[in-house]
Amino acid sequence: MKIAVVGASGMVGSRVVAEAVRRGHDVTGVSRSAGGDATDQELMDSVLSGVDSAVVATTGVTSTVVLDAAFATRTRVIVVGGAAPLRTPDGTGLVLDDERYVPPHIRPVAEASMRQLEECKAHRADWVYLSPPALLEPGERTGSYRRGTDELLTGPSAISAEDLAVAVLDELESPGTDRHFTVASRVPAAG
Repeated sequence: MKIAVVGASGMVGSRVVAEAVRRGHDVTGVSRSAGGDATDQELMDSVLSGVDSAVVATTGVTSTVVLDAAFATRTRVIVVGGAAPLRTPDGTGLVLDDERYVPPHIRPVAEASMRQLEECKAHRADWVYLSPPALLEPGERTGSYRRGTDELLTGPSAISAEDLAVAVLDELESPGTDRHFTVASRVPAAG
């Protein structure tokens, strides 16, 4: 499969690239550090015209440009966003509005992920939005994870960037039915 990764040099994007290569896929990376501008509609149209799927591993304004290109080229897109749009496990509201998960200094980034999902919902492109759990950081690739829908998974609400990349590639290779889903690490067995 030919895959474009927007944000290919970031924490998530670089792991998605590595996982895709590990699985034998042909990857085209777009990143600011390599001189790529994901807000350049002509560039995105060109990049997506030759791929089967795309992954957006950036937050904010690039989503609409990539979604426009995906719609024009009939390319499926997975947008890796934030946890803010997920429902809280206790059903009281959104993660965005719960200071247990989103302290005030993180709120602007969380609000950007909310806008990103709203951009997806308003677009006609073939998109899927992946919300990581509350904690996402570099770590070990175990190759396993739990999958949920639009509610924050707990116990723990964490995943390594490497296992998030596994989930992204699993979704590309075997698409699920949910437009918005989340993943988290497997719960360790009680011992």
